[in-house]
Amino acid sequence: MHQFQDELRQALWKYALLPVLLLTVAGLLLMVGSWQHYVVKDNARHRTQLVSGIETVMEDGARRVERIGNQLEKSPGSIEKIQRDGKRRAEIMAAVYPELDNTDAGLTFYLLDNQGKVVAGSRQQLPPELQDLSEEWGFLQRMGRSPAEMQAELAGGSPRTNRYLLMGKAVKTAGQVDGFILLVLPGEALQNRLMSGKQDAILLDQFDNLLFPWSQQTAAGKAPAVFRHNKASLVHYDQQLYYATGRDVGHGFTVLAVTPVTNLLSRYVLGAALLLALFILMVPIIGVSVLRESRGKAKSIDELVEAFAAVKTGNWTHPLNLQPASGLAVVQEAYEHMTRSLQELMRKNEEEAKASVISEIRQLESQFNPHFLFNTLENIKFMVKLDSDAAMSMIKSLSKLLRYSINNTVRRVKLADDLAYVRGYMEIQQRRFGNRLVYQEQIDPQSLSCEIPKLIFQPALENAVKYGADAKGRIAISLQVEFGRDTLQIRIQDRGRGMDVPTISRLQALLDSEANDSVHMGVYNIHRRIRLMYGKPYGVQVKQREGGGTEVLLVLPIIWEEGKHAETGNRGR
Repeated sequence: MHQFQDELRQALWKYALLPVLLLTVAGLLLMVGSWQHYVVKDNARHRTQLVSGIETVMEDGARRVERIGNQLEKSPGSIEKIQRDGKRRAEIMAAVYPELDNTDAGLTFYLLDNQGKVVAGSRQQLPPELQDLSEEWGFLQRMGRSPAEMQAELAGGSPRTNRYLLMGKAVKTAGQVDGFILLVLPGEALQNRLMSGKQDAILLDQFDNLLFPWSQQTAAGKAPAVFRHNKASLVHYDQQLYYATGRDVGHGFTVLAVTPVTNLLSRYVLGAALLLALFILMVPIIGVSVLRESRGKAKSIDELVEAFAAVKTGNWTHPLNLQPASGLAVVQEAYEHMTRSLQELMRKNEEEAKASVISEIRQLESQFNPHFLFNTLENIKFMVKLDSDAAMSMIKSLSKLLRYSINNTVRRVKLADDLAYVRGYMEIQQRRFGNRLVYQEQIDPQSLSCEIPKLIFQPALENAVKYGADAKGRIAISLQVEFGRDTLQIRIQDRGRGMDVPTISRLQALLDSEANDSVHMGVYNIHRRIRLMYGKPYGVQVKQREGGGTEVLLVLPIIWEEGKHAETGNRGR
């Protein structure tokens, strides 16, 4: 009954909370969009710029080293010879000079012997941070092990500002490593060329040496372990948060674009907390508002549902008192008008139905008398000619029966009273048929005080007399009254030729459908009276007897004289 009210409250909750929920979701989506735009995409653009710049530097350095090596091959001679011969050194520098133009400010060239000593170059000595290098220097060893490939790494002092990008290749003479070509680019020059100044960046070589102006100091110029990757991730380092993405650029180098996000995430957390607080604050406010606004309407709807539920069960007097503020005054007025109209209509229909039933019962009762009277008068007409004394006796008996039958003030009588009428009726019939008519009764004595409809037997007995003769014209009729499980059962049997099975079936179907078949008017009248007075569980059944003849079974409720039902059991059996 309260399903509609619950749905109303749910709808109010949903549409009240929906704006707050949408505001919260919109705020979260704005945060996500801001993160994507200002962090993820900007970081990716910066990383792409760095990768492109470093790859350009590496490719340019590889071409320069390759062209310098080719110039050395055009002027054969060992590194030692070039070191001793000043003219030869000048020629080498003249040939190499075009490779040392101004495209890379600070780029210097050095030709080293196999001990790492400067033989020729842009400057007479290596930068101070690289002067301690010797033949044990790992970079020289790696160039010696892979003379066909250019090697690159970061070297120099621990501070990032003293770092250098080294690119070089071994020089071979007679199949042996005779020296090294070395290009040196200061880290500061590389930073000025590549950095946009908007974000931090890290350039790592294969030994985790670090370059570029990252905002955090590190021990020995090494990148922290949390940054040693090339995947996008949120990194926590030194009580700060960074969004870092990386990419390999060849020669063992990795570029990391690092975006500080501590402050941004703090603002996001604060914004999310405010949205959550707003949502938590609005829920009880909305709840109180919804309950206050819906309480009156829900109560009115409850009363309306209860009123119509009562009407559904037949209670037309259930009051309906709706709240004035509910806006349902029109509904209350319509309900009251409807119930008044329905009560009046039901009262009229009930009176009309009762009048209709009484009228039909009286009509059915009146139909018995003409049949009975006609047949009896016919008998008297014959008896007057044959035996006037017998005719007078029949007239007296008929007058008694008529007084009993025409008393319309009584519709239910005791079984004993109706049996007395039946016996008078059968006595008249026996005077007509003489010895050809035999009538017997089997009556349970306890049933004599049961109440039954008046004149309920006579039409069935009349049919038995009319159609119950056997092939020799003899008529044998029996009347049995006994108790069933919870009904009073009255059987009227004859031993005549009876009806065939199709006729019996058609007659029973007509009785079940309560169709008025004039051919079987007597049986139909009994059945119709019983149904009108007691309902569908009761009525008449017709069947053919196994030994011949017809049986008419009247099923009635057990009603004692005081008007109360009684337990029957197997009484009188």
